[in-house]
Amino acid sequence: MKRLRVLMLGWEDQPILNGGVGKACFHLAKALAKEVDLTMIVPQAQDKALEKHAEVFGLKDIDLAEVQQAPAERNLERFAKTLRVSANLLPYDNAPVASPEEEEELADIITKEVEAVEASAPSAPSAKANPEIALASMAKGTMNFEVIQFARYAARLASHREIDVVYAHDWMTFLAGIEIKTQRKVPLVLHVHSLSFDRQAGDPVGWVYELEVKAMEKADLVLAVSDRTAQMIVKRYGIPAKKVKVVYNGCSDCTVQEPAKSAVNQVAFLGRMVSQKGPLQFLKIAKKVASKDGNVHFVMGGHGPLLEDAKQQAQKLGLEKTVTFTGFLPPEQAEELLLNSGVYCLPALSEPFGLSVLEATQAGLPVVISNQTGAGEVLPEACVADYHDVDAMAEEILHLLKDSRYRKKKVEANQQAIKEMTWDATADKVLDALYGVID
Repeated sequence: MKRLRVLMLGWEDQPILNGGVGKACFHLAKALAKEVDLTMIVPQAQDKALEKHAEVFGLKDIDLAEVQQAPAERNLERFAKTLRVSANLLPYDNAPVASPEEEEELADIITKEVEAVEASAPSAPSAKANPEIALASMAKGTMNFEVIQFARYAARLASHREIDVVYAHDWMTFLAGIEIKTQRKVPLVLHVHSLSFDRQAGDPVGWVYELEVKAMEKADLVLAVSDRTAQMIVKRYGIPAKKVKVVYNGCSDCTVQEPAKSAVNQVAFLGRMVSQKGPLQFLKIAKKVASKDGNVHFVMGGHGPLLEDAKQQAQKLGLEKTVTFTGFLPPEQAEELLLNSGVYCLPALSEPFGLSVLEATQAGLPVVISNQTGAGEVLPEACVADYHDVDAMAEEILHLLKDSRYRKKKVEANQQAIKEMTWDATADKVLDALYGVID
């Protein structure tokens, strides 16, 4: 049987830049490459964009040479044909806030781009097609420009390859997916790791949301990382439920640590310092816990635009000696933090999945998370409360730190649940989906 030829539009596993979505893309690609003929097209940001990103995300002292390409052990070339497009795109960057008039104009540009692609599409697929690359019409360097340019260059690269299906990860690659689907007459499968509704408070508006809508409408299938995300796609984007399938993330290594007999009086938070992850809510929980047990310490690992706000908030709450901020932690140090903690807490405002929750479970920690966190769907004994219910989360933390039997029961049940959640198993579900759109 001929191997399926998959063109994947994704991200490299660069923890500093691409976070969880880069990790997911890497492990999915590595697992898929065992079963398919895989080609990757990924954006590669230039120095100036990296400098800007470093400034916004509190990484001013970083060596840019360290983040321009994934570490050797996480390099895509080891298992996939990899093509890089010069594009200043990073998956967690949000488009700048614009006026309603500007947003309407930008949304119109995206609409016209899609219409132009469809109007110029060949009547039949051709691997020898060589679409002309014209510069996008808006100012160079804007997010809108970069997304359109990435799409045009990716389509050019795809024109030289025999492919059966295009598989695109998150909104910045969606326009490229549409262009390749239209030019090559192949099915398009989107993998949604987050939505505008996750990244923005309230109802999102503007061209990014419009791009998400158009892409999902034109896709043959949409994969969502959780049922919560799938429901949002159906209800908020108007996509038919039959076109949406849930594929949960996997674990990098399904070995687990036994829960400690007695809990370390330390509570960990790992994630980008953005409102979506709930870092300021974590501090409110820390205040509640500290008021009842002054021996509990809290460690916040991660970087992001809210880092300084979080430090100031900790001072206002009188938590200077109770909370430690580590800044960005490489994977090895992040794992060490989890292994040296007693409870993991992620009070996210909107978290489609949350790989760090699985990593904490593997490290032998009970997890206290908001019910707005997708990982709770696969962990039967996660301690779950509403994002706003600071009291409930604080009480759960205190209970877990003091009651070893309660803690052990929670950890063991969750570890049993993720035993089979390998990336190979996740890739098998993706592979079934890819074959499904071709059949």
